Amino acid sequence: MPFTLHEVSRENPDFTKIVPMMHAGYSDPFNGFWEILKGPSLEECVSRYNEWHSHDPTSRWVYLTDDDTGDVVGAMGWNIHEKNPFENGSPEIPAYWWPEVVSYCMVHPSYRHRGAASILMDWGLKQADEMELDTFVESTQHGRGLYEFHGFKFIDDLKLDADVPEPSADFIATREKLQLPLEGFVMLRPKGGK
Repeated sequence: MPFTLHEVSRENPDFTKIVPMMHAGYSDPFNGFWEILKGPSLEECVSRYNEWHSHDPTSRWVYLTDDDTGDVVGAMGWNIHEKNPFENGSPEIPAYWWPEVVSYCMVHPSYRHRGAASILMDWGLKQADEMELDTFVESTQHGRGLYEFHGFKFIDDLKLDADVPEPSADFIATREKLQLPLEGFVMLRPKGGK
């Protein structure tokens, strides 16, 4: 079962087939942060990702299809910055799609351990190496092995959470259901992987 790599167009993005695969990939194992990111419906999520990708000049998305079935088997979102985007601190990103409340890598559970994530990773690392850029990722425990295999090193712990001032009881219950905070890692792959 060979795979074909595709890049999502910025001028006419279409996440219609990618978002359902993202949902499957982040549901097994359960990822509470994805539950926040997907929003109220998959249709709204497709619309939001189309909008984000078309208006963000740093956004680069690639995905793989199974040549035999045409199914999307994995996808990866990259943000390629030629200068430090946090020179003035980290921006707050409001989760406007969720009344009370952001790069990705996922593979459909039935296609794991067949090289799909490495194909996606190699695409982005080639871009970074050609531009002589360091590469950073925020990883969960489930993705750490993939990143280490591709030359990323642990640099710090990470706690992904969702919080608001004066949260409602529903918000607190939802946060618990989502198993937040989600523990993870900040990882670095230096320029050229050295």
